[in-house]
Amino acid sequence: MDDSDSLKATHEKALRLVRILELLKLKPWTAQQLATALGVKKRAVLYYLEDLKELEPYLGFRLLHDPLRHTYALNAGVLLSDIDKVVAHTALRMLYHHSPGHNQQYLEAMLKLARGLPEPARTVAQRSAEAMAARGPGLEGSNLEKITSAWFRRQLVQFHYQLPGRREPTKFELETYFIEVSRANMAVYVIGRERSYKNELRTFKLARMQFVTLVGPTEAYEIPASFDPREYLSDAWGIVGSGGNPVRVKLRFLPQAAQRIREGGYPNLKELGQRDDGSLVVEVTVGTDEDGFPIELLSWVQSWGPRVEVLEPANLRDTWLAEARQLLQQYEPQSWMAPKTYWAHTHKDRARWQTMQEHVSEVARLAAEKAAPFGESEKAGLSGRLHDLGKYGDLFQLRLEGKERGLDHWSAGAHLALFEYRLVDVALAVQGHHIGLQSGARESLKGMRLESLSQKHPLELRLTETDINLLKKRLQADGLELPPSSQAQISVSTSAATMLDTRMLFSALVDADFLDTERHMQGEVRPSPPPLQPERALERLEAHLNRLAADENLPEGIRCLRQQVSGACAQAADQPERLFTLTAPTGLGKTLAMLRFALKRAVQDQRARRIVVVLPYLSILDQTAQIYQELFADFGPHYILEDHSLAYRPLRKELSDEQDLAELERRLLAENWDAPIILTTNVQLLESLHANRPGACRKLHNLAGSVLLFDEVQTLPTHLAVPTLKTLSRLASEKYGTTVVFATATQPAFDALHDKVKEGEPQGWQPVEMIPELEALFRNTRRVQVEWWLKDPTPFAHLVTLLEVDPQALMVLNLKRQAHALFRQAAERGLEGLYHLSTALCPAHRLKVLEEVKDRLREGQPCRLISTQVVEAGVELDFPMGYRALAPLEAIAQTAGRINRHGLRREGRLVVFVPEDEGYPDKAYQQAARLTRALQAEGELTLEPAVFRRYYQSLYTLQNVSDPEIETLIQTQNYAELARRYRLIETAAVNVVVPYNDEALALMQEARDRGIAADWIHRARPYTVPFFLPKGGPPSFLETIFLRYGRSEVPDWYLCPDQALYDRLLGFTPEEGSGAGLVV
Repeated sequence: MDDSDSLKATHEKALRLVRILELLKLKPWTAQQLATALGVKKRAVLYYLEDLKELEPYLGFRLLHDPLRHTYALNAGVLLSDIDKVVAHTALRMLYHHSPGHNQQYLEAMLKLARGLPEPARTVAQRSAEAMAARGPGLEGSNLEKITSAWFRRQLVQFHYQLPGRREPTKFELETYFIEVSRANMAVYVIGRERSYKNELRTFKLARMQFVTLVGPTEAYEIPASFDPREYLSDAWGIVGSGGNPVRVKLRFLPQAAQRIREGGYPNLKELGQRDDGSLVVEVTVGTDEDGFPIELLSWVQSWGPRVEVLEPANLRDTWLAEARQLLQQYEPQSWMAPKTYWAHTHKDRARWQTMQEHVSEVARLAAEKAAPFGESEKAGLSGRLHDLGKYGDLFQLRLEGKERGLDHWSAGAHLALFEYRLVDVALAVQGHHIGLQSGARESLKGMRLESLSQKHPLELRLTETDINLLKKRLQADGLELPPSSQAQISVSTSAATMLDTRMLFSALVDADFLDTERHMQGEVRPSPPPLQPERALERLEAHLNRLAADENLPEGIRCLRQQVSGACAQAADQPERLFTLTAPTGLGKTLAMLRFALKRAVQDQRARRIVVVLPYLSILDQTAQIYQELFADFGPHYILEDHSLAYRPLRKELSDEQDLAELERRLLAENWDAPIILTTNVQLLESLHANRPGACRKLHNLAGSVLLFDEVQTLPTHLAVPTLKTLSRLASEKYGTTVVFATATQPAFDALHDKVKEGEPQGWQPVEMIPELEALFRNTRRVQVEWWLKDPTPFAHLVTLLEVDPQALMVLNLKRQAHALFRQAAERGLEGLYHLSTALCPAHRLKVLEEVKDRLREGQPCRLISTQVVEAGVELDFPMGYRALAPLEAIAQTAGRINRHGLRREGRLVVFVPEDEGYPDKAYQQAARLTRALQAEGELTLEPAVFRRYYQSLYTLQNVSDPEIETLIQTQNYAELARRYRLIETAAVNVVVPYNDEALALMQEARDRGIAADWIHRARPYTVPFFLPKGGPPSFLETIFLRYGRSEVPDWYLCPDQALYDRLLGFTPEEGSGAGLVV
């Protein structure tokens, strides 16, 4: 082919391409239709269409292919004129300049538009666009891509969003209605209906959205036909609408600005008139934020400087003036300038913002005061001065104005404490006052350097300032003193004592910080608790004990023994030691005897400030609280402070009555245990002593100078014995002046662990027993004869026969499945007064059963109770006859304590047997039960102290007395991991609300309608049972529920609406194989 033929073919191809474009502009065509129109084969048309596809970027069109109809068409909407292209290109550049970081989507759109410009404009525009790619990465581009997809598909989108004043981002779910650019700051915003909380129209800044994901596949939502962006933004200055409540702002512009205002074309601005001096008064109707403040208008007003005066409203005028004064201070000559004000906390009233000088001074003072009882005022005061050092950074000051986020203000003070003052405990306390105590290992301490944190922060935060000297100067300019630097070596310890010392210092700091912040935000709402008044309280108690000693309703022998125990406790208070045991049989008044010891101790020991009663079971705690409240009813409100789950009651927002106010005050005092007598649980106290979070540790400093009374101490898990005793022995040292009492009828041989406790610690565990002649006391109070039927298993049928013979008898088994099986067989015999008790019954149901059982026992009616060991959890019953499945010796003794409890009969009888369905809750329980059986085989086994000592010493050789992982965490001083590992109750059980009564059903419906929150959980607990989920997940009979705020699914709370699964006698009876049989 010669050149003329080639030119002719190219010309014909070009004409055909132009012809195809003209045809496609008119309507969609198939390839065959185009081939017929052009008089060519279909294959040639397909080649032409591929050529057109490649020309898209240069010709400014888009070739669309519909695979269902096999048609091709042009997207005429993108065929722009030259002026269209320049306008779009300019708008894109403006968006790009105002977006944070590099935005790939804006850049690609600019390059596409540039290709459609004629030369040389095309080259200049391309160069300019490509130069923008050098900017750092930003989120806005990827967010825009996802939001656009969600908008066009009408698909829900989820994201996290940092709201002003919140520490953590909030999760939202949104229906996208519109994408808009703010007139005020040129940033891109998304408008739509948020479905997570209030189900209302909201506006979100695109660049502030994080972790944006599309939710689906779901049915497409509908954008309401009534939605009109113009109406929604009608009173917005930039992007913030008022929601129907706009505010009218009156401004006066000086003459030199008046003409520019008239030329501006500002939205919602109306001229009210010109004054004689030439100034112009205008009114702007504008939307506000949630506090009713025209936040978007503020920066525009400030941009006019002294050429504008705010006339109304007062909050805008006051804020503008306050910020103007700050600006003036910043730029006045240094020689006569007032020091710059640095702020610690905001307030809804801008005039009441708290300065750093006020906050730091008060926290330092309070922390020193809190740490004085254990001699660490100096360190605590330093911690208070350093804890918010980073707030002197300019970035933090911007954060308070909502202009910054994601900042670390605590590491600066920690750096100074560690590397300038060489104080590890102060550094850890300052570092942890927001994020919790972390690790005191050398490698972890190295990570406190600001240089390291500025390069890579473990929480992906930014430091408020990297110049530590600048922060020091600003703090000192506020009149706050710092000690001279230290040249000492940084000392790292590996003991549990050191960890407690650090937690106590940490406690003083965080309590001081909480208290001052609370006072600033809420005012003086915290009540002042009454003093302990130990002399008066002891006099009241001893008068009560004298009345009990004269009560002829109790046998004289029991009264004499109670006086003996109480007197021994009173004498023990005179001894100088700080570790005690109180070993006394059940029913001899240990509760009041311990209190007598504590009050007499407080009379004699000037350091004693409060009494803390620590109990393992809520049932015992409730009984003790009633006794104490009645005894000290006139000692003032909150003399007795309960801190446990059952103590909480819901609060109404309006605090409408005295009960609401009392509950609010109780909650405030419970935060730091600021009361004379505290009643709490083992879990609350011991887990707090090993915690790392500010809220949990806040109360610890108030344990210094306290008397801790632990009752039923045999419930402490064996694997936590040594680390727990290490911590308590440190607390009972001269440094803290705390006295610790371990009380029980079955005293563990913890003193046998003395060497293990003392290993690496300043002291071990060598308590003094309060009762001088233990063996004689137990011989004189033997009220139960124990029989051991351990040779062969006892069939359930035989046990039912025994229950037929004994009209009043207690039968205790180890598992619910055993108790259920025996109960069903007994029920088939038609036994009168037959009851069941286990955790299959919700607490409200258990309470009702126990009330009926006590009534029948008191009235002498037939009463046969088949129970799991839940009856041993502080339940006060008195049966003449008992049967106990083989168990750990201390559990057998607990059952014996429910037989002939008050000595009203000559002797009670307890039979220990091996059930036909032998089973145990866990391996440790099984080991202890088999040890009991082995000791019985060696000779007659009694429930006396010497036998228990031998039993526990043997048990400690079989079971681990110290969790190896916890020991490692102590060695490495890892506070955060130790807090997660130290758990008194290890269970994977979830909470199931059962259909016990109408109130339980109403709570279920409330959970469905509104989701659940803390107040709902407190109200639901009486109707809740524990349940182990099968490996495959929740069974079909359980209904999931959601959080009230956030609507996320709750992983450990479920509803069981099926009333057929809750038996009126046996409680929650789910399908077989659910794992429920393992819960007692």
